[in-house]
Amino acid sequence: MGEVYSFKAFQSKKEKESKKQDPRTTVAIYRSVIYYVHLYSDETDQHPLEYLTTNIELADIFKNDRDKFLEAFAALIKHWELPQNSHQELPENRELTRFSTLGDLCMYIEKKVKDL
Repeated sequence: MGEVYSFKAFQSKKEKESKKQDPRTTVAIYRSVIYYVHLYSDETDQHPLEYLTTNIELADIFKNDRDKFLEAFAALIKHWELPQNSHQELPENRELTRFSTLGDLCMYIEKKVKDL
């Protein structure tokens, strides 16, 4: 006896898997994080893709200015349409230790985007 398959269920499962594994999402997250970090930092001399790498310290970029970091973080949350309560998970007054590098911030945003 043959089995009955639901094409819609199969298609939605396939779309969900492809969304999680799409390498373009990772690149888009990286570029958006660089854009907003550069936008809210005081670094205006250089092109951001030339000096912002995943291992650069965010405290150095923002000169330990917590408010500027939070502005950039809020802009990223809005850009990726993440829940507005995402900032509540951050340890208060220790955001720059939670996200010590730009790569840490990228991984956080990527995890949140994939959880949507």
